[in-house]
Amino acid sequence: MNTSTTQRPLAGRIALVTGASSGIGRASAIELARRGAKVVVAARRQPELDQLVKDIADAGGEARAFVADVAKEDDIRKLVDFTVATYGRLDIAFNNAGTEGVFAPLVEQNAERFDMVFEPNVRGVLNSMKYEAEVMLRQGSGSIINNASMGGLIGFENASVYIASKHAVVGMTKTASIEWFRKGVRVNALCPGLIETPFHHRGIWPSADVQQAFAAGTPAGRWGSAEEMATIVAFLASDDSTYVSGHALVADGGYSIA
Repeated sequence: MNTSTTQRPLAGRIALVTGASSGIGRASAIELARRGAKVVVAARRQPELDQLVKDIADAGGEARAFVADVAKEDDIRKLVDFTVATYGRLDIAFNNAGTEGVFAPLVEQNAERFDMVFEPNVRGVLNSMKYEAEVMLRQGSGSIINNASMGGLIGFENASVYIASKHAVVGMTKTASIEWFRKGVRVNALCPGLIETPFHHRGIWPSADVQQAFAAGTPAGRWGSAEEMATIVAFLASDDSTYVSGHALVADGGYSIA
């Protein structure tokens, strides 16, 4: 048995992670690098990216940083171009960047709030997939993972715009899989539940009492971790999932079935 391949199953692969400055994106970049991939990490905040690159290098991995706003198509094009110019190919893409927007009753939502959520969550994922797939289809191989949230499959009160955006991500994932699977490119969605990240604590469930109540209502009895989500991203990126595409993988501690 080749122990280096066993311990570093993604050796030789090139990965791209958006929204990598914190939370699931950061943890996933670290996990992909730990498994041997060379990783391009992208987000809007340079200092956090620089720290991530350093952390990956200190652990024996390799990463490069690129500042980009996924809501801007030209940023995405340049990001993918940078990845290919640096490493010559693109094998794995985790489209993680997004926003929660403003949680409020549907009748209080408006076009401004809609655009604020749909630009990164939907247009950002659409354009990311487009430019990533152009490279992967030329290669005849690749794995794209989109962060759709459990909100891509169920509903939440006062979250109509966010929920709609994540349902759109699941829909794009399924459609792209039909178009690209026979051409060697797999597309899946990760649907996390209650995960300990700055994203959730900042906007969706900022109150400690609310956080505890949601955790108590989950069969797991706790929130998940970004590191747990990262191992799922690595699975969907790897050859262990070569017959998996168009799937919305729910990792919510059983919340959506409870």
